Amino acid sequence: MRGVCSLAEPSTLQKKAEIFLEKDVYPLLKNFPQAEKFSLSQEIKQSCFKLIRAAVMANNLTVVKKRLEWLDEADAEKTLLLVLFGVARTQKYITQKKLLELQGKLNELGRIIGGLQKYFIAAASKR
Repeated sequence: MRGVCSLAEPSTLQKKAEIFLEKDVYPLLKNFPQAEKFSLSQEIKQSCFKLIRAAVMANNLTVVKKRLEWLDEADAEKTLLLVLFGVARTQKYITQKKLLELQGKLNELGRIIGGLQKYFIAAASKR
């Protein structure tokens, strides 16, 4: 079934973003103060959701230009998450060690996004 339905299968980017949300972000946000429940923690969750949405859209569309737009969106959300986790560190909601761990995982997502962008740009220039 692998090659038949490849557009419908989740991309590596989508899978890694989902794992990041489930294994890293949700457990982390449980430790945030109650006062942040509807502000910083909500913003972080929304940004994760938008990153996953952008990965899904980039994976399921067939127009290269649209795919690149969604990859740009995913990259922007990844950058926003870096900023938000920086704020969480400044407010002492997370440790420096945890921040570095999160940055490493976001950098990995960034490398995947960059690789996909290069691939689709090359594919578009061949047309």
